[in-house]
Amino acid sequence: EPDAAAQSEPTEAEASPAVQPAQTLPEFSLPNLSGEQQSIQSWPDQALVINFWATWCAPCLREIPLLKEFHDTQQANGITVVGIAVDRPEPVAAFAEDMTFNYPVLVGQAEGMEAAASFGVDFFALPFTVFTDHDANIIGVHTGEIHTEDLENLAAVLEALDAGTIDLEHARARIDGRI
Repeated sequence: EPDAAAQSEPTEAEASPAVQPAQTLPEFSLPNLSGEQQSIQSWPDQALVINFWATWCAPCLREIPLLKEFHDTQQANGITVVGIAVDRPEPVAAFAEDMTFNYPVLVGQAEGMEAAASFGVDFFALPFTVFTDHDANIIGVHTGEIHTEDLENLAAVLEALDAGTIDLEHARARIDGRI
């Protein structure tokens, strides 16, 4: 039988480890633009670009047209953009009418922040984007505005990963180096 010393309380470092990105897609649900709860895992076998944004965030609004274009061009390759508005439903609904999103959007003010925190990254800055592969493994996170070259790199990494020319570790390294 183990002694009491072996069952001691965890050290401070063990109790509050350094923030590490989650390795796989966490489970959470938020309302979509219709107000229905939707799980982030609603797109099985899809690589995801999960973009946290808000209507009051200028860089967020600048990247939405780029994300719409990326979603259009990459959906056939099994890549889906999912927007998560960290905002109140009313301004998001009004904005969505004008923007005409072609990708799914989930909404939640405090819940959206909790969803972002579930990725294990100390972020709390918008925009914030998470990239997964087709098996729901997180391959990268990015704080700040996304640019065309970031998404082109992501598409190339996913293609190489799917083709088996790189493994998950190399995919993550390639994303970290470019995004």
